[in-house]
Amino acid sequence: MLIIIIDSIIDINNSKLLCARLNYCTFAAVFTNYTVRMELRQLRYFVSVAETNSFSEASRLLNITQSTLSQQVKQLENELGVILFERSSHRVCLTDVGEAFLPEARRTLHAADVCIDRMNDIRGLKAGCLNIGSTFSFIPLLKDTVLLFMKEYPDIKLNIHCHDMETLMRMVKERELDVALSYKPTSISPEIESHILFDNKLAVVVSEQHPLADAEKVRCSDLRCFPFVMPAKGLQARNAFDLLTRGSESQFNVRLEINEVNVIIDLVRSSKFLVTVISQAAVSHIPGIKVITLDHPNTQMEGSFHILKDSYTKRSTKEFLKMLCENKSYNIALLDML
Repeated sequence: MLIIIIDSIIDINNSKLLCARLNYCTFAAVFTNYTVRMELRQLRYFVSVAETNSFSEASRLLNITQSTLSQQVKQLENELGVILFERSSHRVCLTDVGEAFLPEARRTLHAADVCIDRMNDIRGLKAGCLNIGSTFSFIPLLKDTVLLFMKEYPDIKLNIHCHDMETLMRMVKERELDVALSYKPTSISPEIESHILFDNKLAVVVSEQHPLADAEKVRCSDLRCFPFVMPAKGLQARNAFDLLTRGSESQFNVRLEINEVNVIIDLVRSSKFLVTVISQAAVSHIPGIKVITLDHPNTQMEGSFHILKDSYTKRSTKEFLKMLCENKSYNIALLDML
């Protein structure tokens, strides 16, 4: 295993140089006890090529020329005295040494990013980037908070990624996201720390002209005679509904599946007969529809956020979550950690 110990912190504002000592590597004795000087950008280039298995694709993602990328990776290999990639006209793949070097390069880049995040926090949220992940069914809850955050912190760049729960958890573990927002999952990785933001339940949604519009609550059996438009399989609201109707799915007439909540609401609002079952919090203040309690004991869908366990939490992450907690559109309890 290749172990990198950082001897000196990088100059964050200028050259972004990293001095590292490579203490031990089972693959090459030449690594033992000498100092290597490399640039963080070279590590980023190496990681990008390793993840894409392609110099051309990595150069496109990095927005640099392929010749520049190849030159920088070669320079890194010369500094280390090893070959990191096996190259051919058809493919690029990591050598054994490259495989060992990859997780350490990722950890070193993350350590450098944490340095920058801490400096940005000290400067009072005057710079930096916040990466937020959200499930498709959670995204409607973020609009007001996103607009307020952009107004209060104009120097922080927001990146919002919408994916299914499995992809979000992978991105959190790989440090591609600062925080993921979703409804409470049925299972969670031990590497991830989850917190409940607010109580929430599945609810039946119909138009104001629907035959069920005046009902205060309905049972699943009351819905069997109506056509459904539902979130696509794999999305959290759909998973929750399928779980509580397990064994009787064929009794429900699901005519359309789609992974966009706003489209589902527009379709339901425009129909006298369509029904959907989704998160109550996502639709509680939308005009032109009726939100009806689903009379079933297992409709809980608590809103939650997920961060990497034992990792540094940016001040901008805490500020965004605090704003989300203070949103008056739904009942959210302010968390002690914020």
